[in-house]
Amino acid sequence: MMKQRIRILVAALVLVAMLLPRVAELTKFTAADEPFWLVVGANYYYALTHRELENTVYEYHPAVTTMWIGAAAMLIYFPEYRGLMNGYFQQEKTSFDTYLLEHNKNPLTLLWWARLLQLLLNVFLFLVAFLLLRSMLDEWIALAVLLLTSFAPYLFGQSRLLNHESMVGLFSLIAVLAMAAHLFSKPQPALAILSAASAALANLTKSSAIVLFPVITIMVLVAAFNQWRVHKKAFVALGAFLKTYGWWIVAFGVTYFIAWPGMWVAPEKMLYEVYGNAFSYAFQGARLSVTHELQPARFSLASVGAGFLNLSASLVWRTTPITWLGFLLALVFLFQKNLEVIPAVAKYLIAFLLLEALACIGMFATVQGRDQPHYILAAYYGIEFSAALGWAYGLRWLARSFGWANRARTQLLLFAAVFLAQAYPLLFTAPYFFTYLNPLLPGRPAPFHYGEQMEVAAAYLAQKPDAEHQTALVYFGRSFSYYYPGKTLLFAPVLFDDQAQLIERLRQSNYLVVYTGLEERLPLLKQLTPERVIELAGRPDVAIYRVSDIPASFYGE
Repeated sequence: MMKQRIRILVAALVLVAMLLPRVAELTKFTAADEPFWLVVGANYYYALTHRELENTVYEYHPAVTTMWIGAAAMLIYFPEYRGLMNGYFQQEKTSFDTYLLEHNKNPLTLLWWARLLQLLLNVFLFLVAFLLLRSMLDEWIALAVLLLTSFAPYLFGQSRLLNHESMVGLFSLIAVLAMAAHLFSKPQPALAILSAASAALANLTKSSAIVLFPVITIMVLVAAFNQWRVHKKAFVALGAFLKTYGWWIVAFGVTYFIAWPGMWVAPEKMLYEVYGNAFSYAFQGARLSVTHELQPARFSLASVGAGFLNLSASLVWRTTPITWLGFLLALVFLFQKNLEVIPAVAKYLIAFLLLEALACIGMFATVQGRDQPHYILAAYYGIEFSAALGWAYGLRWLARSFGWANRARTQLLLFAAVFLAQAYPLLFTAPYFFTYLNPLLPGRPAPFHYGEQMEVAAAYLAQKPDAEHQTALVYFGRSFSYYYPGKTLLFAPVLFDDQAQLIERLRQSNYLVVYTGLEERLPLLKQLTPERVIELAGRPDVAIYRVSDIPASFYGE
């Protein structure tokens, strides 16, 4: 009875620990893409409530799960939108935020609901991964892996945002774990169905999850090869492969169809928009609306090697020293022959999780221009879970090898030290946890800005006299506008090269707000001294300029 009480207490503490820090200050800042996905979610909500299911598509992402979350947030916070809005919202005609305010709705509150729903889903998926690990390994190994991975700074930060990547990573992870459980631990049709359904939801979130097909294929082939080694009958192994893989494909297709209402009425349109645009964007750098058709002659793999190295380096920068020590331990255990030290199923898990990570990085290394660090978040999950398995079995090996380490209290203290070292960066990266960079690596990569500190800049300008009547021209203006009482103009990328448009926007503005380091792209900044520079982690991050300081010569006067 006491053991059961301890188990319940530990489960409650873990759940609270996973939820509370993620919910805290949930809308203290707004990431760059989130305002856009609120608009897309609102359109999805409108399409569903007006039974226009053929409009439940957003090109190649396809972002179906993200749009479900946006629609659910609309249903909770602004359900009357379906009757007020006459058609689909077009952001270029008017601001969605302005529309919400006109109807006494706060955009930040809508974002809070959307983030909360996705956050709860992400935590639920982490718990599903824990249950799958527990069924294959044991409870304490699974708990150690859950804690080390869910508090990895970069994954933690992404799991709090309204985006596709954390869902793609977690659905992909569960697809691999469930199939491993079915093939190498406890053969159960429900596990194969769970794997297929998770893979389908990953692909419904982002088409890049197509890499799961070769990964799952290799997993089933390995299981079939194991059967051949035992029975020495090729037909038995082939039959096992075809049966397992065939049912997995069927379950994938059924889930994909059921979970996307657009497939019910216009499957050809849905698949064309998703995979036609995905391949066009990947290999030709633009959507089909621009390229008009796929042109295989234009495909090139010349930059794959450099792309793979760049993405791998980005991943190294955004994972902790604890992760990389665990990763090295996982590699050592992968080649460990003593199954008393690490069971075969754990070795399979490490191998397939690393395979999934490599497949994800390799795919993005082939595409044109898609190199943002969060695009390969599915690879982070593969690396982090493998590293956590390395630590879990490393501590167990230590207990088996040395008497002083073979005490429950010592094991608990050792794990606590590892966990605290893993989670410690969360204390100084809040609330922009995704900005974490490994402090042990020399130099620093160019910053990847995602909307952080824009609310600080907005708060600074909001204190100005008559701020509500001022206008700011802002790089990542959507993130800024949520916190600024005045008017926000968006600094579109085209303004870097089109001086006429830039001058027009500046004439309408009182302040220019941009991230630092853009002087080469915008030479005007070299002539100006910022009124205020906002730092992040001791480095200049956001600069605020007075438009009145711009010399008349810039305008040609």
